[in-house]
Amino acid sequence: MRNQNAYDYFTIEPSRYSEGEYIVYGWGRYPQSSVLSGQQSKVFLEEFETLKEARKKYPKAGEYNHFVNPVLSTNHLPDYEMNAYQEENYWYDQMDGEDY
Repeated sequence: MRNQNAYDYFTIEPSRYSEGEYIVYGWGRYPQSSVLSGQQSKVFLEEFETLKEARKKYPKAGEYNHFVNPVLSTNHLPDYEMNAYQEENYWYDQMDGEDY
């Protein structure tokens, strides 16, 4: 089992792959090193055969009767293809001279 302290909260959702089973997801934020830095992350933690089992192991998890999509945006990314040199300069220019 993964470290439960690594997540802000948990959800229990019906499995999209196995009828009648439930999945627990851990929710948090992507780290600064990620291209999705600061945005919601959703991580599969465990699958259970019954809702009762999931509730027992994750009593504080929110329960849903549908799949919950994380809110993600790629608006901060360039909308055109670049080579490695262009990428480096693009990100360096965005940092206003900060070291990276």
